Amino acid sequence: MSIIEGKNNAIGQSEKGPFLAPLGIYAKSSSLPEGRGFQTEGLVSPKIDKETGEVIQEQKEYCPVTTRLERYILQSSARKALSGSKVTRIKACFRLRQKAAEISVRRSKEHNTCAYAGLQTCASVWVCAVCAAKISERRKTELQKAIDQHKASGGDVLLLTLTNPHYLGDKLADILEGQTKALKYFNGGEMATLFNQSIGYIGSVRALEVTHGRKREVNNGWHPHYHILLFVQSRLDLDALRVKFYERWLKACIKAKMPALPDFKHGIRLDDGTKAAAYASKWGLESEMTKGHIKKANHGETPFDFLRAYAYDDDKQAAALFREFAETFKGKRQLYWSPGLKAMFDLEEVTDDELAAQQDDQAAILGYIELDDWVRILKADVRGEILELARYGWEPVERFLLELKRQYEVKK
Repeated sequence: MSIIEGKNNAIGQSEKGPFLAPLGIYAKSSSLPEGRGFQTEGLVSPKIDKETGEVIQEQKEYCPVTTRLERYILQSSARKALSGSKVTRIKACFRLRQKAAEISVRRSKEHNTCAYAGLQTCASVWVCAVCAAKISERRKTELQKAIDQHKASGGDVLLLTLTNPHYLGDKLADILEGQTKALKYFNGGEMATLFNQSIGYIGSVRALEVTHGRKREVNNGWHPHYHILLFVQSRLDLDALRVKFYERWLKACIKAKMPALPDFKHGIRLDDGTKAAAYASKWGLESEMTKGHIKKANHGETPFDFLRAYAYDDDKQAAALFREFAETFKGKRQLYWSPGLKAMFDLEEVTDDELAAQQDDQAAILGYIELDDWVRILKADVRGEILELARYGWEPVERFLLELKRQYEVKK
């Protein structure tokens, strides 16, 4: 992946605002996002990314600029990893125009963050870091509204996690096929209906998450698992309830003829909304449901961890694993709400495509980008840098584009 970098930063800061330093040679991406020309010294990790409203995991090296830029770095890496794959929509995402639309940059009046308009989006929460950040945040907001309303009415929300044993060498598609069958048996039948009635069950929201254990001491390969939010009555005995859920899950896995059966210790977990695992508590219950494929895993690697390894370290194995994940998850829904649950909480049905294409009505158009300039931006892979410059006005963008044009003319 080519980027513009050199001895001097491409974008710096003066007393009067950003300045355009000389653009350097084309080179491989550095191991850190800072190498793309942005300074991070003195920046403090915020809890919320104002561009999308996304809650960001705090890290010592976190920089709000590099986090936004990383989405475009990862998107470019995903396109490269998926070259020739049946997963194709990402190839045009934030690269090709929407029919004959003009390409423009808009700046939010509220947050002073910038975004492109007039470009196609892929709306893939699984493989596109740019679309995933926007869509997942909106889905998280829906979940939070439902959780708050249900608790306000006196109910409780439990987090049920289901998985089964898996081993190195198991194909992700095979594991998911078995789990899908088992989940169907788990939720079906008269016994499940009677059990749900006994706990005041009104509905659920299910999410599918997957990690990989290639860097763990014992590598068990792919680890897909379900997170299920259960909207139930309050004051239930969680210990007794977990035993009953495990019995149902075990019977379902046997009926689905799973090659390895879950045990009580590892196959099931049941938490209330305040006592989830440490990373779920840090991110919040609603984020646990929608950010699993985006956040950096504490144990194992997420699919987006594979993209980071491929982008920064040229890890070919990571690229191959990401491709397997992307092809397996193609067409799958990120969240599944049980029928009627959204209507119960007055939540509108909005598709991922609609969310990805949404524009901020309060954003002002800063300027338009000509096609020739856009082609050079794509070749230099500086879409994220353009948006950061635009936060300071359109003049820095124009100067950057002129310098970029000059560099290409010199190269010719």
